[in-house]
Amino acid sequence: MAGDGKGTPKVRALGAELREHREAAGVTLRKLATKLGKHHSVLARYETGEKRPEPETVAAIMTALDASPSERSRIVELARVAGDANWVAVGDSSHRDMTTLIEYERTARAIVEVATTVIPGLLQTYDYAHEIISRWSPHDAGVRTATRVGRRDVLTKQNAPTFTAIITENALREPIGGPAVHAEQLRHLVAAVEVDNIEILVVPSRATEWNPSHAGSFIHFAFTKGEPIVYIEHFSSLTLLHSPKEVKAFQDAVTTLRDVAMDASDSAKFIAELAAAAEGGSSHDDSAELA
Repeated sequence: MAGDGKGTPKVRALGAELREHREAAGVTLRKLATKLGKHHSVLARYETGEKRPEPETVAAIMTALDASPSERSRIVELARVAGDANWVAVGDSSHRDMTTLIEYERTARAIVEVATTVIPGLLQTYDYAHEIISRWSPHDAGVRTATRVGRRDVLTKQNAPTFTAIITENALREPIGGPAVHAEQLRHLVAAVEVDNIEILVVPSRATEWNPSHAGSFIHFAFTKGEPIVYIEHFSSLTLLHSPKEVKAFQDAVTTLRDVAMDASDSAKFIAELAAAAEGGSSHDDSAELA
């Protein structure tokens, strides 16, 4: 039934897909609403994930936008299963995954990313991001890197979300791209902590007790409208969690990691020391040890 499952990962992803197709077709919401005989505010709620459209409505929208038969079928199928609380996506879906991630970042009021292996995407420099992306998608690394770096604008827009990056020491020390790229990336983090809505917390290595960072990376999105969503990216799949029980487990993990991590001030000092060591050509140097 339309309206059921509003705010679920699939409903939000569906809304992002509908908006992307409409904008690509150069059609305004009001013009599309006129074509479909619906009020433009209803279509706006579809696009933001506040309301779940029926598959038949989605088919009509895609037809009005002159979408290809294959795209129309794909989006209609997404509409049929959009009410599922959680979502595991597998296979070649990089475009869909990026559209979904950008939509979450665009509409979130607060983002917490736990990064255990690499620097969070919203804080990556171009060269650091390109080094990573070029290893798994060399044929379009330039386009993908530009898209990733462009996502950083969400942190400086009007009414930007708060962003907390909980980064492991190991991720910070990994000299991806070599000493120069590594040093530039660390300096970018030093500058980022000066932005009012950005917080960076460092989880020390050499822990003697298990903590949630040992379980891997994830992103927690909180929205003004709708319940939170947890985003977990794997090598060739994606998991999105929306059901309260699963989401709460990750919220508890964030609380624990805040206790385990250095505070914001000590984290900033530690990153600055790592940056200085990297600039000196010794990114593996242990001179920036924990006090």
